[in-house]
Amino acid sequence: MDTVLRTKDEIERHLSFQEGAQHTAIYQDFVLKSAFQPIVKANGHIFAHEALMRVYNSEGRLVNNGELFNYYRENPIHLINIDRLARVIHLRNFSRCRLSTNLFINMMPITILFCDNEGLVDSVLLPRIYELGLKPEQIYIEILEHYTDDDIALTNAIRHLNQAGLKVVIDDFGVDGSSEQRARAVSPDIIKADTSLLEQYLQGETQPLLDVFSLCQELEAKLIIEGVENVSGYHAATSLGADYLQGYYVGVPQHTKTRNVKDQPFLYIAERRTD
Repeated sequence: MDTVLRTKDEIERHLSFQEGAQHTAIYQDFVLKSAFQPIVKANGHIFAHEALMRVYNSEGRLVNNGELFNYYRENPIHLINIDRLARVIHLRNFSRCRLSTNLFINMMPITILFCDNEGLVDSVLLPRIYELGLKPEQIYIEILEHYTDDDIALTNAIRHLNQAGLKVVIDDFGVDGSSEQRARAVSPDIIKADTSLLEQYLQGETQPLLDVFSLCQELEAKLIIEGVENVSGYHAATSLGADYLQGYYVGVPQHTKTRNVKDQPFLYIAERRTD
């Protein structure tokens, strides 16, 4: 199949659901599932959950997302289909959890452009958000760090997302296409600093992360520091005054099938502060 999935029927043929489990998608030899990782405030309260795509091959082995993207790199139609299917199951699974927090969903630039060209945000995405009992202002679209051949078209498409009431996040800032130029062009609601910037900061190379803080202040954007994997990262991020934190130290990804995705003050931080 080398065509883009456009209709609801075409999408539904790739979906599966078992009672007590979660919505999944099947695409060629791969199974797509959802996991949700908390994004927390410095005080430990959950601000949002990021929907993470978990991919399994026909043998049930977990496949790295980068490996999957490389597999389909020569045929971006497949990447668009996978991206759209992932978004469908993430929204459905998040809705099943009945959480009052916000939801972060990753989108590749190529998918954002496709949806904008097809008018799918207004005709498909927004109606579906309402049907699932969610609100547009709960949904944060994370623009992945992939490069694009048409920055102007991407900027216009992202502005349309904002105009539709959706929030915009620059993901993995400081890597590949997630640059200062892109941030200035789209004026995001949130900038998420790539894990490497916190790692550099902890090793004494502080300026790159400090520059992100300055950019956020200039653009009036909130800042998420990701890669908070230990107590050192936690103390660095909180002492710098990051708006939100993400990483295994403050919250691990959870699968909806276990019904344990939490919507409450996240006490994990307080439990780990003595480490």
